[in-house]
Amino acid sequence: MSLRRYRSSLLAVVGLIVLLGYYWYQQPLILSPFGFRLLANQGTTLALAALAQLTVVLTGGVDLSVGAIVSLSNTIAATYMGDSPASVVGVVLLTLAAGSAAGLVNGLLVAYGRIQPIIVTLATLYIYSGFALLIRPQPGGSVPGYYASTLTGAWGYLPYSLIVLLVVALCLRMPIMRSRLGTAIYAVGDNPGGAHMSGINVPRTLVSAYVIGGFLAACAGLFLTAQTTSGDATVGTSYTLNSVAAVVFGGAILGGGRGVALGPIVAAFFISIIVSVLFAAGVSSFYQSVFQGAILIVVLMFGNAWTLRARNRLAVLRS
Repeated sequence: MSLRRYRSSLLAVVGLIVLLGYYWYQQPLILSPFGFRLLANQGTTLALAALAQLTVVLTGGVDLSVGAIVSLSNTIAATYMGDSPASVVGVVLLTLAAGSAAGLVNGLLVAYGRIQPIIVTLATLYIYSGFALLIRPQPGGSVPGYYASTLTGAWGYLPYSLIVLLVVALCLRMPIMRSRLGTAIYAVGDNPGGAHMSGINVPRTLVSAYVIGGFLAACAGLFLTAQTTSGDATVGTSYTLNSVAAVVFGGAILGGGRGVALGPIVAAFFISIIVSVLFAAGVSSFYQSVFQGAILIVVLMFGNAWTLRARNRLAVLRS
């Protein structure tokens, strides 16, 4: 993959470095092993959700049900996971299957129902949230201690959460996106008509993208369960819009066809630690949401302008 494709991620990388530098100035302990593990765990769930969102955005759609699938996965894992290793493996597989099935429903409705993605996923958001409430009407549940420590612990300065993120991004998602399916996903997002004329099965490609997105959202839910060690049917609410923000700030185009995983992952960590930085800066909790929203607006404006400029420059070079 050409390094030119990673230029759209540069703004997110610079933004995260600046934010971490200011946070370190306010709280030097964040670069201790404990602080670094805390930061890594704080951003991993959103990074996984952003990867789920990115896969759908590359096709030209948007998945408003990402947060609901995270909640559904969280409630399944926290409710049914027992103490034995066999139970843990079984429930993990069940959760991943549930997330993939949720993505499959989204994809079928979008591809063969010919309904706009934003409408489909808005409807399924309520459906999956309802299933989560049926499974876990009240917050609670539990997971084995070794499950939580395996995903959220650390070995010195190496948090296990980053290993989990790298495994998902490099060993699962990247091979798919570099395969014929990945090429088809980019092609469908860039020009659906042209992709069809090139022999690409557009409906099948759309369904596959949504299934991958559901699977990755389930991964986010499983990690969140390890982080919280409990289940809550509303815990994933914020991940829908934050995942969209991470994708845009990370350099992807909402119209589809453009974007790489690095940018949304970095942007997810940026968004995840904003509240902590505002708290360290002494901003009152009453105003933190206001400042957080204002910061996101500014960075998204710069990110969108940067991405559009890069896209126009690429179009000029091609012509």
